[in-house]
Amino acid sequence: MSRHTVVPLPLSKNSHFRLPLFTLFLLLGSLQAFAQSVQVSGTIKDPDQSVVGNAVVTLENSQTTPALQTTTNQAGQYVFNSVLPGTYRLEAHKPGFAPIVLPSLTVPAGQYIRRDLSFALASTSASVTVNGGVSGTSVQGYYVNHVDQGVLGTSPVVNQPYTITVMPAEEIANTQVKSLRDAIKYLPLVSFTEQQGPEILRPATRGVQGSIAQNTRMDGMAIAITGGNPMEQYQEMQVENGLGAAMYGPANPSGMFDFVLKRPTEERTANLFLEQDSSSVGTIYGDAGGRMGPHKIFGYRTNLLFGDGTQFVDESRLRRRLAEFAFDLRPTDRTTLDGHYSVYDIVQRGYPGWFVYGPPKAVNGVLQPTLLLPSAPDPTRVGYGQAYAGVNLTTQSTSARLLHDFSPNWHAMAGGLAQRLDRFIDTPVNTLTDNTGDYSTSLATGFAPRFGVESDLGYITGVIQKWGIKQDVVAASEGYRFNQYAYTAPSASAVLLGTANIANPKVFPAPVAGLPQNHGLYQSAVVHQQGFDLGDLITFRSRFLVRLAASQDWIGVDNNSATARTSGSNKQGISPSASVMYKPTSWTTAYATYASSLQQGDIAPGGATLVNANQALPPYRSKEWELGFKTEARPLAITTALFRLERPFADTIPFNNSATQTIYAIVGQQVNYGAEISGQGTLFHRLLVDGGFTALNARLNNTNVPSTEGKRFVGIPSYKSNLLSEYRVPGVANLSITGDWQFVGKRPQDDQNLHTTTGYNTFDFGFRYSHAFFTKLATLRFTCNNITDTRYYSTISAGDITGTNASSNTAHLGTPRTISTSLKFAF
Repeated sequence: MSRHTVVPLPLSKNSHFRLPLFTLFLLLGSLQAFAQSVQVSGTIKDPDQSVVGNAVVTLENSQTTPALQTTTNQAGQYVFNSVLPGTYRLEAHKPGFAPIVLPSLTVPAGQYIRRDLSFALASTSASVTVNGGVSGTSVQGYYVNHVDQGVLGTSPVVNQPYTITVMPAEEIANTQVKSLRDAIKYLPLVSFTEQQGPEILRPATRGVQGSIAQNTRMDGMAIAITGGNPMEQYQEMQVENGLGAAMYGPANPSGMFDFVLKRPTEERTANLFLEQDSSSVGTIYGDAGGRMGPHKIFGYRTNLLFGDGTQFVDESRLRRRLAEFAFDLRPTDRTTLDGHYSVYDIVQRGYPGWFVYGPPKAVNGVLQPTLLLPSAPDPTRVGYGQAYAGVNLTTQSTSARLLHDFSPNWHAMAGGLAQRLDRFIDTPVNTLTDNTGDYSTSLATGFAPRFGVESDLGYITGVIQKWGIKQDVVAASEGYRFNQYAYTAPSASAVLLGTANIANPKVFPAPVAGLPQNHGLYQSAVVHQQGFDLGDLITFRSRFLVRLAASQDWIGVDNNSATARTSGSNKQGISPSASVMYKPTSWTTAYATYASSLQQGDIAPGGATLVNANQALPPYRSKEWELGFKTEARPLAITTALFRLERPFADTIPFNNSATQTIYAIVGQQVNYGAEISGQGTLFHRLLVDGGFTALNARLNNTNVPSTEGKRFVGIPSYKSNLLSEYRVPGVANLSITGDWQFVGKRPQDDQNLHTTTGYNTFDFGFRYSHAFFTKLATLRFTCNNITDTRYYSTISAGDITGTNASSNTAHLGTPRTISTSLKFAF
C-alpha cells in the first residue's frame, strides 16, 4: 500500500480549552473519488454543537503504516483524501474533551464517506465510543461537569455535596457581559447588593451578602470584590453556594466565588472584538495567546481593552481600560510555573445616584410616618445623577503559582497573590424627605479609599484506592492579609447640592468649593487569616460516598486610628463539614450536608457618628444544613437543594443610648431557609437552556425589638429566577436566536414588613451569527437588554434593623433598555 499524504485545510490555529459557542458554514463539498480511493471527512462539534478547531483526528488501518493524521480547521472540519477501501479506526482528541473513538469505520470503494462527531466534556478516564458509525452527542449546553482543579479536589461536580455552578468562557462571550453585575444575571442562584454603584457590589447566595474579601477568589486565592472587576479577563466563574469554609477557610455563608483567569492557549489564538453599547460607548478589545520555544515550553496570554463613551444617560461618561498579561513556563511535562499581572481602570460619571429612605423617626416622642420607596423612576432622565460625580476605580493584581503533577492522580499547587484597589467615590445620594417624592441631593463621602490584599494558597490533591474503597483527598493551606484604609483628613460632611422631586429631577452646578476634599491615608483595619484544610471524599462500592472536611483557622484583627492601634482580637477554631451521599446511578447523586464556620467579623462602614467606623468586629460563627439531588442525565443536567442557614447579624445601633453617637455591633441573628433548582442542557438538539429558580425566606431573630422580631429581611425577594435560551435556527446555518427572562419577586422595603416593592420581569432578545471568511471566523452578536424598558430597583439594602433612627435603607436603579453589539474576528 502506497503512503498517503494528508492535505489538511488551511488552519487559523485558534484554540481554547473551552472554545467559544458558535457554528460555522460547512465549507466542504463533495469531491469526485479518484479510482478506488475515497475521501473521508466530517465536522467535529462540542457539547453545545459549536465547531471545534485544532482537534487531532487519526484514521488508522491495522495494515496501514503509518496512521493518517490531520487537525480540524477553524470551521471544525477534517478531511482525509485518497483513502483506500478497508476497515479503519477513527479517533478524535482535544484537550478538555473526552476522546472520540469509532472502532470500526468501513470505507467502501468509490464512495464519499462523511462522519460528523461530537465531543463530550472530559471526565476522569472518560471517552466516547461511537458504534455503528453514528457519533455520540452530548447535549449539556453551558453545563460544566468539573470545576477548576483546586481545594475541591478532582471529583466531578455531580459527586460534590454542594450546589456548584460554573459560568464558562463561551457563556461570558455570548451574553456579552462586561462586569460582575452583568454576569450574575446569568447565574440564577446568585444575587448581589450594590454598594456605591453598579461596579461596587457584593455577590450573595441564599440571601446572605458576601464580605469584601472572605468570599471571593482569583484562581483560588483571596481578593477584594468591591472594586472594578472586568469579566473579559476570566476563563470562567465558579460559584459554590452557601457555607464553604471547610474547603476555603473562614467565610460567611454567602457562597464562594472563584474567578478563573485566562491562561496561555496550547495553539496560537488571536481574537479582536469591536463592540458598541447603548448610545455611544465604543470598545476595542484584543485577546491573544499561544506557545513558543523548544517543545512549546513558554506560553503567553494577553487581554487589552479600551472603551469610552456616553451610557444611557445624557452627559454621562463610561471609560474602561484593561491590560492583563499571563505567562507560563513548563520546564518539564509535569511542572508549570505561571504568573499574571493585570490593571483595570474604570470611570463612571453621571450615572443615577442611589436613593435613601426610612425608617420612621421619633420627633418629640412621636413616631413619624415611614418614608416609603416610590416606584422606580426612569433612570435615563438627567438629574438623578450629576455629570461631574460618580466613581473612579483602579484594580491591580499580581499572582504567581507553581503547579506540579506527581502522577495522573496526584497534583500540587503553591501560589501567592497581591491586589490593590483604589477607590474615589463621590456618587450623588438622593435622600427622600417625604412621601410625595421630595429629596435632597448630596455627594457621598467617607467610603474606604483603598483596600489591599495579600493572599496565599497551597494544596495537594490525590486519589487513594485500597480494599475496594476510593478516597479523593485534599490537604491545603490558605490565608490572606486584608488591609483597609481611611482618610486621615476626611471631608467634614456630605456636600449638599440642593433639593428636587423624583418626578422632576434637577441638574445642580458643581460645588463652588469643589468636590469633597479628602487627604491622607492610614490603615484603619488589618485582618490576618490563615488556616489548614483537610478533605476526604470516600467512595464505597461506587454507590455510597462520605465527604468529610475541616479547616483549622487563626484570625487576628487590628483596628487603628490615624495615630495608634485602638483595639484588636484574636481567635482560632475549626470549621467542619460532613456529607453523606447515595448514587442510584453513576450520573445521579442525593446528598445531605452540615457545615459550621468560624468567620471574620464584618467591617464597620464609615461615618462621622460611628465610634468604630472602618473597624472590624471580632470573629463569629455561622451554621448551615443542606439536602440536595443532582443529575447529569441527558438532555438536562439538574441540581436541586433545600437549605437552612443561620448567622449573627451586625448593624448600626445607638452607642450607650446616645442621641448623637452610634456603633456597629451584633444585633441579632439572620435565619434563611429555602429551595433552589438549576438546569442546563439542550432540548430537541436545537434549544439550549440555562436557568434556575430560588424560593427564599430570610428572617431576623433576637433583635430585641418587637416591631422587627421575626420579620423578613429588607430587599430579599421570596422568589427569583432567570432563564437563558438559545435556538439554532433550522435551515439557516450558523444563526442562533437568543433570549433571556429574569423574574424578581416582591421585596420588603422596611424592617417591619409593612410595605413591599412590587416584583418585576425583564426580557432580553438577540441573535448570534458566525461566518468563515477565507478560513477566518467572524461572529456577530446582538442583544437588546430589558426590551420592555421595565423600571425597577436592582437592589434594596437594609439600613437599621432595630427600629431606631440610626440609619436608613438604600435603593439603586436598574438598567433601562440598552443595546449591545459586538463583532469578533478570529485570526
